[in-house]
Amino acid sequence: MIKLRNEDYRKVAHLVKSQNELSVFSVINGVMSGEIYVNNIENPTSALIQTSECNLIAGSTEDEAFNAQVSSELDFWDQLTPDSSEWIDIIPKIHENSFIRKYKRRRYIISMNDFVGPDMNLPEGFVMEKVDLSLLREKNLENSGKVLGWAENWNNDEEFKKYGTGYYIHNNEVIVSWSLSDCSFSKSTAIGVHTDDRFRNKGFAKKVAAATIKDSFEKGYENVEWLCVDSNKGSTSMADKLGFTYSNDYDSFSSYPPIENPTDLSKSEWYEWAEYLEEASKTHDCLLLEGLYAYVNSNDMEKAMDIMNTMEDKEIKINYIRLKNYINKLQNYGMCSNFHDPKWIDLLDEKIESNK
Repeated sequence: MIKLRNEDYRKVAHLVKSQNELSVFSVINGVMSGEIYVNNIENPTSALIQTSECNLIAGSTEDEAFNAQVSSELDFWDQLTPDSSEWIDIIPKIHENSFIRKYKRRRYIISMNDFVGPDMNLPEGFVMEKVDLSLLREKNLENSGKVLGWAENWNNDEEFKKYGTGYYIHNNEVIVSWSLSDCSFSKSTAIGVHTDDRFRNKGFAKKVAAATIKDSFEKGYENVEWLCVDSNKGSTSMADKLGFTYSNDYDSFSSYPPIENPTDLSKSEWYEWAEYLEEASKTHDCLLLEGLYAYVNSNDMEKAMDIMNTMEDKEIKINYIRLKNYINKLQNYGMCSNFHDPKWIDLLDEKIESNK
Protein backbone atom coordinates (compact mmCIF):
# COMPACT_ATOMS: atom_id res chain seq x y z
CA MET A 1 0.00 0.00 0.00
CA ILE A 2 1.43 3.34 -1.10
CA LYS A 3 0.54 6.80 0.19
CA LEU A 4 0.07 9.19 -2.72
CA ARG A 5 1.51 12.67 -2.83
CA ASN A 6 -1.08 15.43 -3.05
CA GLU A 7 -0.17 16.20 -6.65
CA ASP A 8 -0.98 12.59 -7.61
CA TYR A 9 -4.45 12.42 -6.05
CA ARG A 10 -6.22 12.81 -9.40
CA LYS A 11 -4.82 9.44 -10.43
CA VAL A 12 -7.62 7.74 -8.47
CA ALA A 13 -10.50 9.86 -9.78
CA HIS A 14 -11.49 7.24 -12.36
CA LEU A 15 -11.80 4.58 -9.63
CA VAL A 16 -14.61 6.36 -7.77
CA LYS A 17 -17.95 5.32 -9.26
CA SER A 18 -20.41 6.52 -6.62
CA GLN A 19 -21.35 10.16 -6.11
CA ASN A 20 -22.39 9.78 -2.46
CA GLU A 21 -19.46 11.36 -0.61
CA LEU A 22 -18.71 14.86 -1.86
CA SER A 23 -15.71 15.09 0.46
CA VAL A 24 -13.95 12.40 -1.60
CA PHE A 25 -14.00 14.59 -4.70
CA SER A 26 -13.03 17.58 -2.57
CA VAL A 27 -9.88 15.76 -1.40
CA ILE A 28 -9.02 14.34 -4.83
CA ASN A 29 -9.15 17.82 -6.32
CA GLY A 30 -7.20 19.51 -3.54
CA VAL A 31 -9.99 21.61 -2.02
CA MET A 32 -9.74 19.91 1.37
CA SER A 33 -7.03 17.93 3.10
CA GLY A 34 -7.05 14.14 3.23
CA GLU A 35 -4.94 11.09 2.51
CA ILE A 36 -5.08 8.57 -0.32
CA TYR A 37 -3.47 5.11 -0.36
CA VAL A 38 -3.20 2.95 -3.49
CA ASN A 39 -1.87 -0.40 -4.62
CA ASN A 40 0.22 1.00 -7.49
CA ILE A 41 1.58 4.52 -7.78
CA GLU A 42 1.69 4.60 -11.58
CA ASN A 43 -1.49 2.74 -12.40
CA PRO A 44 -3.65 2.41 -9.27
CA THR A 45 -6.54 -0.06 -9.43
CA SER A 46 -7.50 0.03 -5.72
CA ALA A 47 -7.64 3.03 -3.37
CA LEU A 48 -8.41 3.96 0.22
CA ILE A 49 -9.46 7.62 0.39
CA GLN A 50 -9.55 9.24 3.82
CA THR A 51 -11.38 12.54 4.31
CA SER A 52 -12.69 14.49 7.28
CA GLU A 53 -16.12 13.02 6.53
CA CYS A 54 -15.46 9.39 5.64
CA ASN A 55 -13.11 6.61 4.64
CA LEU A 56 -13.96 5.32 1.17
CA ILE A 57 -12.57 2.19 -0.45
CA ALA A 58 -12.79 2.04 -4.23
CA GLY A 59 -11.59 0.17 -7.29
CA SER A 60 -10.81 -3.50 -7.66
CA THR A 61 -11.30 -5.90 -4.75
CA GLU A 62 -8.85 -8.40 -6.26
CA ASP A 63 -5.54 -7.08 -4.94
CA GLU A 64 -5.04 -9.24 -1.85
CA ALA A 65 -1.82 -7.49 -0.82
CA PHE A 66 -3.61 -4.12 -0.80
CA ASN A 67 -6.61 -5.55 1.07
CA ALA A 68 -4.34 -7.07 3.73
CA GLN A 69 -2.87 -3.65 4.51
CA VAL A 70 -6.14 -1.70 4.80
CA SER A 71 -6.45 -2.37 8.53
CA SER A 72 -3.03 -0.83 9.16
CA GLU A 73 -4.33 2.55 7.96
CA LEU A 74 -7.63 2.43 9.84
CA ASP A 75 -8.35 2.65 13.54
CA PHE A 76 -10.51 -0.11 15.09
CA TRP A 77 -13.36 2.42 15.45
CA ASP A 78 -13.11 3.95 11.95
CA GLN A 79 -16.09 3.67 9.66
CA LEU A 80 -15.51 2.45 6.11
CA THR A 81 -17.70 3.14 3.09
CA PRO A 82 -17.69 0.88 0.03
CA ASP A 83 -17.66 2.70 -3.29
CA SER A 84 -19.33 -0.27 -4.96
CA SER A 85 -21.31 -3.32 -3.88
CA GLU A 86 -18.32 -5.57 -4.60
CA TRP A 87 -16.67 -4.32 -1.38
CA ILE A 88 -19.60 -5.13 0.92
CA ASP A 89 -18.60 -8.72 1.64
CA ILE A 90 -14.89 -7.82 1.66
CA ILE A 91 -14.91 -5.06 4.30
CA PRO A 92 -15.50 -7.28 7.40
CA LYS A 93 -12.59 -9.45 6.24
CA ILE A 94 -10.10 -6.60 5.87
CA HIS A 95 -11.13 -4.23 8.67
CA GLU A 96 -9.42 -4.55 12.06
CA ASN A 97 -12.88 -5.05 13.57
CA SER A 98 -14.18 -8.22 11.92
CA PHE A 99 -17.60 -7.48 13.44
CA ILE A 100 -17.92 -4.10 11.74
CA ARG A 101 -21.53 -3.75 10.70
CA LYS A 102 -23.33 -2.41 7.65
CA TYR A 103 -25.85 0.41 7.95
CA LYS A 104 -27.66 2.86 5.68
CA ARG A 105 -26.97 6.51 5.03
CA ARG A 106 -29.15 9.01 3.15
CA ARG A 107 -28.23 11.66 0.62
CA TYR A 108 -30.38 14.74 -0.06
CA ILE A 109 -29.87 17.56 -2.55
CA ILE A 110 -31.40 21.01 -2.93
CA SER A 111 -30.96 23.48 -5.79
CA MET A 112 -31.29 27.23 -5.72
CA ASN A 113 -34.66 27.13 -7.50
CA ASP A 114 -36.13 24.77 -4.90
CA PHE A 115 -34.99 26.66 -1.82
CA VAL A 116 -37.56 28.67 0.12
CA GLY A 117 -36.15 30.11 3.32
CA PRO A 118 -38.16 29.87 6.55
CA ASP A 119 -39.19 32.70 8.83
CA MET A 120 -35.86 33.85 10.28
CA ASN A 121 -37.25 35.76 13.28
CA LEU A 122 -35.63 34.72 16.55
CA PRO A 123 -36.89 34.91 20.14
CA GLU A 124 -35.77 37.89 22.16
CA GLY A 125 -32.20 37.54 23.35
CA PHE A 126 -31.11 35.23 20.53
CA VAL A 127 -28.83 36.51 17.78
CA MET A 128 -27.63 34.93 14.54
CA GLU A 129 -24.14 35.68 13.23
CA LYS A 130 -22.09 34.53 10.27
CA VAL A 131 -19.08 32.41 11.21
CA ASP A 132 -15.90 34.47 11.08
CA LEU A 133 -13.22 32.16 12.42
CA SER A 134 -10.77 34.84 13.53
CA LEU A 135 -13.46 36.80 15.38
CA LEU A 136 -14.95 33.66 16.91
CA ARG A 137 -11.58 32.75 18.41
CA GLU A 138 -11.58 36.07 20.23
CA LYS A 139 -15.01 35.56 21.75
CA ASN A 140 -15.52 33.64 24.96
CA LEU A 141 -18.64 31.75 23.91
CA GLU A 142 -19.65 28.31 25.14
CA ASN A 143 -19.50 25.80 22.24
CA SER A 144 -17.20 28.02 20.18
CA GLY A 145 -14.56 25.28 20.36
CA LYS A 146 -16.96 22.84 18.72
CA VAL A 147 -17.70 25.27 15.90
CA LEU A 148 -14.00 26.00 15.37
CA GLY A 149 -13.19 22.29 15.49
CA TRP A 150 -15.71 21.64 12.74
CA ALA A 151 -14.18 24.37 10.60
CA GLU A 152 -10.73 22.82 11.01
CA ASN A 153 -11.78 20.22 8.44
CA TRP A 154 -10.88 22.90 5.91
CA ASN A 155 -7.17 23.45 5.30
CA ASN A 156 -7.12 26.94 6.84
CA ASP A 157 -9.21 30.05 7.51
CA GLU A 158 -8.70 31.33 3.97
CA GLU A 159 -9.97 28.09 2.42
CA PHE A 160 -13.04 28.11 4.67
CA LYS A 161 -13.76 31.72 3.76
CA LYS A 162 -13.31 31.03 0.05
CA TYR A 163 -15.17 27.74 -0.29
CA GLY A 164 -17.22 27.38 2.88
CA THR A 165 -19.66 29.28 5.03
CA GLY A 166 -21.60 28.94 8.24
CA TYR A 167 -23.85 30.62 10.80
CA TYR A 168 -24.50 30.27 14.50
CA ILE A 169 -27.18 31.45 16.90
CA HIS A 170 -26.15 32.52 20.38
CA ASN A 171 -27.94 33.53 23.53
CA ASN A 172 -25.77 35.64 25.81
CA GLU A 173 -22.55 33.59 26.08
CA VAL A 174 -23.84 30.28 24.69
CA ILE A 175 -23.85 29.20 21.04
CA VAL A 176 -27.12 27.27 20.92
CA SER A 177 -27.09 26.07 17.29
CA TRP A 178 -24.69 26.18 14.35
CA SER A 179 -24.48 25.09 10.73
CA LEU A 180 -21.32 24.94 8.60
CA SER A 181 -20.17 23.74 5.21
CA ASP A 182 -18.63 20.27 5.50
CA CYS A 183 -16.90 20.23 2.11
CA SER A 184 -17.26 21.37 -1.49
CA PHE A 185 -16.38 20.43 -5.04
CA SER A 186 -17.14 22.25 -8.28
CA LYS A 187 -20.71 23.63 -8.05
CA SER A 188 -21.78 21.57 -5.04
CA THR A 189 -21.28 21.90 -1.30
CA ALA A 190 -22.45 19.83 1.68
CA ILE A 191 -23.56 21.23 5.02
CA GLY A 192 -24.32 19.97 8.51
CA VAL A 193 -26.07 21.34 11.57
CA HIS A 194 -25.89 20.82 15.32
CA THR A 195 -27.88 22.16 18.27
CA ASP A 196 -26.91 22.13 21.92
CA ASP A 197 -29.05 19.59 23.79
CA ARG A 198 -30.48 22.30 26.02
CA PHE A 199 -31.95 24.22 23.07
CA ARG A 200 -33.37 21.51 20.82
CA ASN A 201 -36.89 21.42 19.37
CA LYS A 202 -37.12 25.22 19.29
CA GLY A 203 -36.61 25.71 15.54
CA PHE A 204 -33.03 27.02 15.79
CA ALA A 205 -31.49 24.29 13.61
CA LYS A 206 -33.83 25.02 10.71
CA LYS A 207 -33.08 28.74 10.79
CA VAL A 208 -29.31 28.43 11.07
CA ALA A 209 -29.16 25.75 8.37
CA ALA A 210 -31.31 27.89 6.09
CA ALA A 211 -28.90 30.80 6.51
CA THR A 212 -25.99 28.55 5.54
CA ILE A 213 -27.86 27.21 2.50
CA LYS A 214 -28.77 30.72 1.35
CA ASP A 215 -25.19 31.93 1.68
CA SER A 216 -23.93 28.85 -0.18
CA PHE A 217 -26.07 29.77 -3.15
CA GLU A 218 -24.89 33.38 -2.93
CA LYS A 219 -21.29 32.10 -3.11
CA GLY A 220 -22.11 30.52 -6.48
CA TYR A 221 -22.93 26.92 -5.59
CA GLU A 222 -25.74 25.38 -7.62
CA ASN A 223 -26.49 22.46 -5.29
CA VAL A 224 -26.30 21.89 -1.54
CA GLU A 225 -26.10 18.33 -0.20
CA TRP A 226 -27.25 16.93 3.13
CA LEU A 227 -25.96 13.54 4.34
CA CYS A 228 -27.24 11.71 7.40
CA VAL A 229 -27.70 8.34 9.04
CA ASP A 230 -30.86 6.63 7.84
CA SER A 231 -32.09 6.13 11.41
CA ASN A 232 -31.81 9.84 12.30
CA LYS A 233 -35.44 10.79 11.94
CA GLY A 234 -34.74 14.32 13.16
CA SER A 235 -32.19 14.90 10.42
CA THR A 236 -34.31 13.39 7.66
CA SER A 237 -37.28 15.47 8.84
CA MET A 238 -35.11 18.60 8.84
CA ALA A 239 -34.02 17.89 5.27
CA ASP A 240 -37.66 17.67 4.22
CA LYS A 241 -38.59 20.89 6.03
CA LEU A 242 -35.75 22.78 4.33
CA GLY A 243 -36.89 21.63 0.89
CA PHE A 244 -34.21 19.05 0.15
CA THR A 245 -35.06 16.27 -2.30
CA TYR A 246 -34.19 12.70 -1.34
CA SER A 247 -31.59 11.44 -3.80
CA ASN A 248 -30.54 7.97 -2.66
CA ASP A 249 -29.33 5.84 0.20
CA TYR A 250 -26.05 3.97 0.36
CA ASP A 251 -24.17 1.53 2.56
CA SER A 252 -21.45 2.23 5.08
CA PHE A 253 -19.90 0.19 7.90
CA SER A 254 -19.54 1.09 11.57
CA SER A 255 -18.01 -0.49 14.69
CA TYR A 256 -20.70 1.01 16.93
CA PRO A 257 -24.37 1.99 16.58
CA PRO A 258 -24.49 4.61 13.80
CA ILE A 259 -26.64 7.19 15.53
CA GLU A 260 -26.49 10.94 15.89
CA ASN A 261 -28.91 11.05 18.83
CA PRO A 262 -29.78 8.31 21.40
CA THR A 263 -33.44 8.50 20.38
CA ASP A 264 -32.62 7.54 16.78
CA LEU A 265 -33.12 3.87 17.70
CA SER A 266 -36.05 2.22 19.48
CA LYS A 267 -35.55 0.13 22.64
CA SER A 268 -35.75 -3.08 20.62
CA GLU A 269 -33.24 -1.75 18.08
CA TRP A 270 -30.85 -0.77 20.87
CA TYR A 271 -31.26 -4.23 22.42
CA GLU A 272 -30.48 -5.90 19.11
CA TRP A 273 -27.30 -3.81 18.82
CA ALA A 274 -26.40 -4.62 22.42
CA GLU A 275 -26.67 -8.37 21.78
CA TYR A 276 -24.57 -7.99 18.65
CA LEU A 277 -21.88 -6.04 20.52
CA GLU A 278 -21.89 -8.48 23.43
CA GLU A 279 -21.27 -11.36 21.04
CA ALA A 280 -18.55 -9.40 19.23
CA SER A 281 -16.89 -8.59 22.56
CA LYS A 282 -15.99 -12.28 22.91
CA THR A 283 -13.37 -11.51 20.27
CA HIS A 284 -12.86 -7.80 20.94
CA ASP A 285 -12.99 -6.89 24.65
CA CYS A 286 -13.08 -3.19 23.78
CA LEU A 287 -16.66 -3.62 22.54
CA LEU A 288 -17.90 -4.52 26.03
CA LEU A 289 -18.23 -0.86 26.96
CA GLU A 290 -20.23 -0.18 23.79
CA GLY A 291 -22.42 -3.13 24.67
CA LEU A 292 -22.97 -1.77 28.19
CA TYR A 293 -24.15 1.57 26.87
CA ALA A 294 -26.35 -0.12 24.27
CA TYR A 295 -28.10 -2.14 27.00
CA VAL A 296 -28.56 1.10 28.97
CA ASN A 297 -30.17 2.69 25.91
CA SER A 298 -32.41 -0.35 25.54
CA ASN A 299 -33.59 0.16 29.16
CA ASP A 300 -32.38 -3.28 30.27
CA MET A 301 -31.01 -2.82 33.78
CA GLU A 302 -30.25 -6.51 34.43
CA LYS A 303 -28.19 -6.94 31.27
CA ALA A 304 -26.31 -3.72 32.02
CA MET A 305 -25.40 -5.15 35.42
CA ASP A 306 -24.26 -8.41 33.79
CA ILE A 307 -21.96 -6.52 31.40
CA MET A 308 -20.56 -4.46 34.28
CA ASN A 309 -19.72 -7.67 36.14
CA THR A 310 -18.03 -9.11 33.06
CA MET A 311 -15.97 -5.96 32.63
CA GLU A 312 -14.89 -6.02 36.27
CA ASP A 313 -13.90 -9.69 35.97
CA LYS A 314 -11.75 -8.74 32.98
CA GLU A 315 -10.38 -5.72 34.89
CA ILE A 316 -11.76 -3.30 32.30
CA LYS A 317 -12.26 0.10 33.88
CA ILE A 318 -15.65 1.79 33.85
CA ASN A 319 -16.14 5.50 34.45
CA TYR A 320 -19.18 5.19 36.71
CA ILE A 321 -19.66 8.94 37.10
CA ARG A 322 -19.79 9.30 33.32
CA LEU A 323 -22.26 6.41 33.15
CA LYS A 324 -24.47 7.98 35.81
CA ASN A 325 -24.45 11.35 34.04
CA TYR A 326 -25.27 9.65 30.74
CA ILE A 327 -28.27 7.87 32.21
CA ASN A 328 -29.49 11.10 33.79
CA LYS A 329 -29.27 12.74 30.36
CA LEU A 330 -31.24 9.91 28.72
CA GLN A 331 -33.90 10.12 31.42
CA ASN A 332 -34.41 13.75 30.44
CA TYR A 333 -35.34 12.36 26.99
CA GLY A 334 -37.84 9.98 28.60
CA MET A 335 -35.51 6.97 28.27
CA CYS A 336 -34.04 4.56 30.87
CA SER A 337 -37.10 4.42 33.14
CA ASN A 338 -35.92 1.08 34.61
CA PHE A 339 -32.77 2.75 35.89
CA HIS A 340 -34.79 4.60 38.51
CA ASP A 341 -34.81 1.28 40.39
CA PRO A 342 -33.23 1.70 43.88
CA LYS A 343 -31.20 -1.47 43.26
CA TRP A 344 -29.46 0.22 40.35
CA ILE A 345 -29.07 3.58 42.08
CA ASP A 346 -27.54 1.97 45.17
CA LEU A 347 -25.19 -0.18 43.07
CA LEU A 348 -23.97 2.74 40.99
CA ASP A 349 -23.46 4.96 44.05
CA GLU A 350 -21.50 2.14 45.66
CA LYS A 351 -19.30 1.78 42.56
CA ILE A 352 -18.66 5.52 42.43
CA GLU A 353 -17.73 5.62 46.11
CA SER A 354 -15.41 2.61 45.88
CA ASN A 355 -13.60 4.07 42.87
CA LYS A 356 -12.78 7.41 44.49
